Amino acid sequence: MTAGLFLGASREAAARFSFLLAIPTIALAGAWQSLKLMDPAVPVAPAPMLLGVAVSALSAYACIAVFLALVRRIGMLPFVIYRLALGVLLLVVFW
Repeated sequence: MTAGLFLGASREAAARFSFLLAIPTIALAGAWQSLKLMDPAVPVAPAPMLLGVAVSALSAYACIAVFLALVRRIGMLPFVIYRLALGVLLLVVFW
């Protein structure tokens, strides 16, 4: 998002593009985990797995919609503060 903003994109366009960039990574990670779950030694019922995929997809879509609405309404500053605070916290905890 930061790179998009530096390149002159609007706040919403930068946020949308960053979410679009995540799609291949998330799809490949899901496919990889699905392949690992197809091991016959670990039986997994398909119905609960499909329900989990559907619920996570819907909740992710809702989260993105809320985030984009917040970006439109109040800007990126709260998100920037959150990222900096979390980064400092993680440095302190894991250093």
